[in-house]
Amino acid sequence: MVVITYCVEYAESQKSVCLKCNKVIPNKSLRVGRMERTSEKEKKKFAKFRWYHFKCFEVPEILTKLPVHLIRGQVNLLDKDKLRLEKVIKLGVGASWSQIVDQHKKKAKEEEEAAAAEALENGTPLPPKPSKDDLMDSDDDGANAKDFTSQLTGEVDRKQERKNRKVNKLKAKTDGAKVAKKESAGNKGTKNNNKDTKPMSAVAMAIAATREDSQKKMEQMKNKFGKK
Repeated sequence: MVVITYCVEYAESQKSVCLKCNKVIPNKSLRVGRMERTSEKEKKKFAKFRWYHFKCFEVPEILTKLPVHLIRGQVNLLDKDKLRLEKVIKLGVGASWSQIVDQHKKKAKEEEEAAAAEALENGTPLPPKPSKDDLMDSDDDGANAKDFTSQLTGEVDRKQERKNRKVNKLKAKTDGAKVAKKESAGNKGTKNNNKDTKPMSAVAMAIAATREDSQKKMEQMKNKFGKK
């Protein structure tokens, strides 16, 4: 008996090969695995895997009957990849990400040709060709549309993620320094105020009283000898 399940994850190396196109799956790119085990109790590390590029993977019937969030590894995906996986599965058995991309390219080409024919008929300038962003914005769902071409292989934009992390880290460091400076200035002012308003100790009061008595006696002696 062979138990077949599926998982989705980011490739941990470049050692896996896509079963459909026979090409290497890039490191850290999104891939789908077909797990074959002798029993349900057998651990994942002992299972036999058949890997696919996310764009090459065709949805099997079993995944259409299973809630997306229960697919092994789905919880660890980026939000945009969770949406892509959900979108493909919604299309039904045999659907793939490549089909979605091809459909959008075909639709964009038809719209471009129709616009060119209309412009020629009316004698108006040809409309500019839509950019990749415009093509992707035509998606019905509208979510993560820019990924249709730039993320065709399922690769994660690690460069952009690192750049965002550096910017956020620098911003947090700058904001933290400003807050620390304000707190330091506030604490310094509080210390000065406390120093000015600090009550005198008993010894200090005794010394001050002694000095005051001495000054009074000196003044009395001056007045006494001054009259003589």
